[in-house]
Amino acid sequence: MIETKLARMISYVFHPLLIPTYILLMLLNIDTFLSFALPLSYKAALTGVVLLTTLMFPLFLTWMLFRLNIISSIFMTTREERIYPILALSVFYYLTYFLLRGIHISTIFSYYMLGATLLAIIALMVNFYRKISLHMIAAGSFTGLFLGLALKFGLQLNTEIIAGILLAGMIGFARLKSDSHQPAEIYAGFGVGVVVMTVLITLI
Repeated sequence: MIETKLARMISYVFHPLLIPTYILLMLLNIDTFLSFALPLSYKAALTGVVLLTTLMFPLFLTWMLFRLNIISSIFMTTREERIYPILALSVFYYLTYFLLRGIHISTIFSYYMLGATLLAIIALMVNFYRKISLHMIAAGSFTGLFLGLALKFGLQLNTEIIAGILLAGMIGFARLKSDSHQPAEIYAGFGVGVVVMTVLITLI
């Protein structure tokens, strides 16, 4: 019972919709990147925009789909019910990239959102044939972002990379414990997230 409750809490706290905000907050507070030049008010405004486009809008749309009986549950337990929410997510993620791409100080994060858009599209394509863990794709994108930055710029980001791997392990445990996915869906999600994000970041 305790493990099940813990699994649910982990799934909620590290929901895929929250990962972009967590990454932005990390980038805003890592000395190597953005923290020197930005005033607190700007950081707050940027975070607010990201929360709106990557969390609030997708949640609202999912709720609307539920209210219209297009999906039977906001948890989207079947492949068929995931199609419209994932499609909408790719649109909202690209919108975030589009809004931030002209802001020089948020270049790294805007490229992350471009990668997240690509991952959402890949998840949608895979979803037509089999389930894949969106939680693990998000965890993989987290790890892949910092791995890509380390490889491209020679930065010492071992702490962030290890944190991403540990986070993925914790999320993977939670998804398996809650019977949301099979092991293959967990590993595939993490692998896709890491590879796609790492390759994208090293190519920019």
